[in-house]
Amino acid sequence: MPMTQLNGPVMRIKRELNEIVQNPPPNCSAEMCKDDLFHWKAIIIGPSGTAYEGGIFKLDIRFPGAYPFRPPQIRFITRIYHCNVDSRGVICLDVLNERWSPVMNIAKVLLSIWVLIGECNPNDPLVMGIADQYKCNRKEHDKVARYWTKRFAMPKSKSSSKFEQEVMLSNGQERDKDQEQELEQVSEQISGLELVGASDLTAEQVLETQNQNHNQDQEEETAASSGASSVNVSADRSRNQL
Repeated sequence: MPMTQLNGPVMRIKRELNEIVQNPPPNCSAEMCKDDLFHWKAIIIGPSGTAYEGGIFKLDIRFPGAYPFRPPQIRFITRIYHCNVDSRGVICLDVLNERWSPVMNIAKVLLSIWVLIGECNPNDPLVMGIADQYKCNRKEHDKVARYWTKRFAMPKSKSSSKFEQEVMLSNGQERDKDQEQELEQVSEQISGLELVGASDLTAEQVLETQNQNHNQDQEEETAASSGASSVNVSADRSRNQL
């Protein structure tokens, strides 16, 4: 695209970058990626009081040449268990699609995503299985969402970003033994389902898989007990013959 046509987007993106660096929105941060003005990276902190609390979620932002008349392309880099975010990180949010307007900016979009994280919209989902679970079994949904947040959005190692370090210190993200045991139990419950694949299954398919695993375990136990009984009968016959 000729530079004359890019002057408008360049000036607009530069202005937004300066504004968001000097005055970032609550629980959000953004910066340019590798000196590419049209490519940013952002961070959103999971809302307090939700299953995503304490999580540090990274996003990738790419601006089109027609910005701000076309919306930016934003996706999650950090994996998140959410009915409005698919396994590729694509976000189902109206302000990034039909409700986009040139008066919008990245700061407002990031705040909208922050709100969406804490307030799922199961009536307009990208992942039907998670939406059904959210509606029918909210407790189990939140349990799995907390597990994903703990596993993928709370890194054990030191963060390379100064912003991430400050956030992690302020939130006191230290693992205790009780939480670790709970996560292990959740991990065992959803074992046999690959985490990304599980998000694309319906609630009925997840339940059917769990029932199949349970029935298989029962069959193995029955076979083992019947085998043990056969051994005992053979031993009794041998003693009687003697």
